[in-house]
Amino acid sequence: MAEHPVRRTLRRDLLPYLISARRLRRQWFYWLHVVFGYTTDLIVGLAAIGISAPILEFFGTWSNTKKETIHSPSLLSLLESVPGWLIYPTGLTILLWVLLRVAFNREEGQKRAVLAKSCFLLLRQTEAKLPAILSLSNPLDELTKLLEKTIRPPVDRNIQEQAWPWTPFAPGINNEVEKKLQDLCSMYETDWEPIDSPALQQRI
Repeated sequence: MAEHPVRRTLRRDLLPYLISARRLRRQWFYWLHVVFGYTTDLIVGLAAIGISAPILEFFGTWSNTKKETIHSPSLLSLLESVPGWLIYPTGLTILLWVLLRVAFNREEGQKRAVLAKSCFLLLRQTEAKLPAILSLSNPLDELTKLLEKTIRPPVDRNIQEQAWPWTPFAPGINNEVEKKLQDLCSMYETDWEPIDSPALQQRI
């Protein structure tokens, strides 16, 4: 028996985009953006209670948290203010921070992370619309509209800006797509018009 066109659209086109969007938070530029954000806030918080001012000054230079910096502290001056047993861990931490920050800036990590987050939230909102659409007797037109007007345009932009790293779907998502498909079909498929109905045949 032929596959219902709504089921086929979900499996082949719509769900792979939604499942792939969840993988955006696993991308290196996404989690580095989160790490830099939390680290900067933590350092600012520590400085607010009177500790780690030299570390704040040094990291602030590299993370642009200080808008006006008269002079950049040297690594030596920073390490002189650190207890002896923390010199090597602090030095390694600073070196790692600098390397990550340089790579993040050179690869436009900030821009890509912001675009990826926006795309993820948009597709998450889109996924929340599926129950209302799939409860229709013939949701095919609404699914197609959702795909062409809401999903593909932002994904295409993210592909262009390298914030969506796949063309077009993330690898290894077939099992998750099938599971989501079965969950949706088990809830809504009985409400759809039969595949051999005249009304549906006109839209295929």
